[in-house]
Amino acid sequence: MKPLRAVRPPPVAPGSVVALLLALAAASCGAGDGKASPGGGDPTGAGGGESQGSGSAAEGRTGGGSAEAGGVGAGSVSGAADAGIEIGGPSAGSVSGAADAGIEIGGPSAGSVSGAADAELRVVRIIAIGDTGEGNLAQHQVADRMSEKCIEVGGCHAVIMNGDNFYDHGVTDTSDAQWGPKFEQPYDRPGLNGLPFYAVLGNHDHGPSSSGVRQAQIDYSRLPVGVGQGKRMSDKWHMPASYYDVRIRHVHLFGIDTVDFTSNEQADDMGARVAASDATWKIVFGHHPRYTSGYHFLDNDSFGNSGMYDMQRAIYCGADMYMGGHDHNLELIDKGRDVDCPNTYFAISGAGSKTRPASAAVPADPRQLFYTEAIEGFAYLRFEGDSLLFEFIDKHGAVLYAKAITK
Repeated sequence: MKPLRAVRPPPVAPGSVVALLLALAAASCGAGDGKASPGGGDPTGAGGGESQGSGSAAEGRTGGGSAEAGGVGAGSVSGAADAGIEIGGPSAGSVSGAADAGIEIGGPSAGSVSGAADAELRVVRIIAIGDTGEGNLAQHQVADRMSEKCIEVGGCHAVIMNGDNFYDHGVTDTSDAQWGPKFEQPYDRPGLNGLPFYAVLGNHDHGPSSSGVRQAQIDYSRLPVGVGQGKRMSDKWHMPASYYDVRIRHVHLFGIDTVDFTSNEQADDMGARVAASDATWKIVFGHHPRYTSGYHFLDNDSFGNSGMYDMQRAIYCGADMYMGGHDHNLELIDKGRDVDCPNTYFAISGAGSKTRPASAAVPADPRQLFYTEAIEGFAYLRFEGDSLLFEFIDKHGAVLYAKAITK
């Protein structure tokens, strides 16, 4: 666990104007990134089951490993009857390749898990990454480990992306030159090919401090796969709208746009979807965290006072976890942190391409279960029935932390 830091006088708080807050945060979000030497550790456990452990890279310890037997045999989610995937968004736009991928466009509660008697259909495996859009060596290293993990466990079902998909200023259109080096090429890996990547927007992707075009990332989902003008390299990218929901068997994912935190329509719409869902597991993911022990701790309250916390809470209250990025670290905060939403865990997976140390004025969160800012990595979530195995894995494949959660 990260120790409490010595208190230093915090910087002057930014003003209350939303645009100014976003501009100031974005200016700092891409600056001052540093990397520390990774800790050691064995990325695998023994035997054919799953093992849990805990440890902190910052303290020079690594957690127990994980190994799984009897996977799905492929990383593809094709075949609606087997995959049980549904997508819903606020607009009528469809996801390109839906018929081929076995994806149904619909509301959050439509359909049931097909073949539930088959034990394998009770398992959903998801990778979570954030702040990836650099196209650098670290992003490729993390992608390699993601691919290896999915192959090791017998296939993953999806990847969620927590925003800041393209540094420093998003993309301007669907033919922007950044699509290849910052998304398609890093994730062109055998264990990731065939997987949907469900993305949300960050403050570097659009907003007052970015020249990126929000609609461009939405429209890229609809391009046909191929070579040449008006085509995309793969069908991985999925962003049917700036906020939307996806159900994979008994796991329901709710992607939100935290840059647009003044949108009452989004809060009302997505909050209603979370409340209406009968899924066993409900995971909300967005860019800005609600709680953090990272660099943005000092400006997060300013966003909250401008309405971001109210918007987030209206959606994640009633969900099992709220997953964010923005801070370039890996963190898990225990449920009970938000007394109004006592069953919600808070996670940050924002080390998909770089890390950044927090100021010495930032304390560890009082309910922090794990934190590291020392190395890039990702989160792995394995859902089986009412059990969840949550892991943080670094760019070298070491399992930094593992926790078993049961509903």
